[in-house]
Amino acid sequence: MPPLPATLTRYGLLIAVLAALPASAASPDFAARCNALAAAARVRVVFEDRPVAYDNHHDTAALGRRSGAAASRNHSVLGVTHATPQSRLEVTARALVDTDGRVCAAPDITLNLGFSEMTVSLARELTTACQRQLVGAHEQQHVAIWRNHYRAGARLIETRLRQTPPAPLYFATRQAMQHGLSVQIKARIAPLLARLDAGIGAAHASIDSPAAYREVESRMRTCP
Repeated sequence: MPPLPATLTRYGLLIAVLAALPASAASPDFAARCNALAAAARVRVVFEDRPVAYDNHHDTAALGRRSGAAASRNHSVLGVTHATPQSRLEVTARALVDTDGRVCAAPDITLNLGFSEMTVSLARELTTACQRQLVGAHEQQHVAIWRNHYRAGARLIETRLRQTPPAPLYFATRQAMQHGLSVQIKARIAPLLARLDAGIGAAHASIDSPAAYREVESRMRTCP
């Protein structure tokens, strides 16, 4: 019943950086204009849900191998929820160039969180509707964990990013900005995504306890 452990690893961020460079600013008011640019920067974090796919073509041994859990006479993997998280980070940087070549940038950040797939697999050995309903209900708890944590995580990450006082990012050259901008933004976002993953892992573990398995298996014995 556990989700695939591999789904808890952090996925790569897709970065799209678009830089628009207005005419050079005059040195005396460069800092002021950069601060004004930063004050107008926008942050948006969005959760993108997707439908769940269902599969009943695998036996308990195959599901055990997929989940990384070894089936035994005391516990067989009767269901697996497999989610593949994905994120897309888009950065649009408005920038000013000083007369000495220095660049300040104010990034608009859009972070989309979601899944490339979400599949609930039930073992072929579940031959009755009652059995499938009981195991399926447990797997739906895993589905809810993924969705609820990502939905709440999107709001929390957006709030955290907004809490940082807006400030321009400075670079020695335009070329340095192209590389440094994505590095700095990823450095801000990566710890927030790591905390989100940790919370998801803990939530999955809390409902995959031996006691939870025993309860499901006990209820299955009452199925006609």
